[in-house]
Amino acid sequence: MKNINAALDKVDATYSELIEIANQISSAVLGDLDEMMSAAYNDVERLTNDAIRDLILKLSLRSYSFSEIKEKSQFKAVMAETLRKEAYATNYNSAEGTAAVRDNLATLSISDEIVADEIYTLVSSMFKTKLDELHRVVAALTTVLTTRLTEAKLTSVGMTNE
Repeated sequence: MKNINAALDKVDATYSELIEIANQISSAVLGDLDEMMSAAYNDVERLTNDAIRDLILKLSLRSYSFSEIKEKSQFKAVMAETLRKEAYATNYNSAEGTAAVRDNLATLSISDEIVADEIYTLVSSMFKTKLDELHRVVAALTTVLTTRLTEAKLTSVGMTNE
């Protein structure tokens, strides 16, 4: 059990270091979007129709520019994977021993490339998720605005009929 706890602690420490790198990359790109969402969340009960329209427009415009960033992050993840595979092949071919020994030596020698590949795959996934959520928020805000406008119209029609 002692070895398991040590291994779990090592995973936690490594995770903390690596997730910090991924979060820094993400925050550098998405900081303004996260701030907009946080501000909207904090004032959700007091958002006027005009504020919702403005927010929809800002989020839609941000979605437009962020779409390209998301695609570039996917490309970067593919490049990291390609570089990892290239480093593996180079190390495998230069190693000596049985196939299993060569595989182990090659894998051990490219641990940095493996980690970089995983970080950029994670960042790409985070960006995809964030863009999907951004579209859902815009759709939800549009629904809220439409509902409010419909209710206001029905209320005003009801008042004129009385």
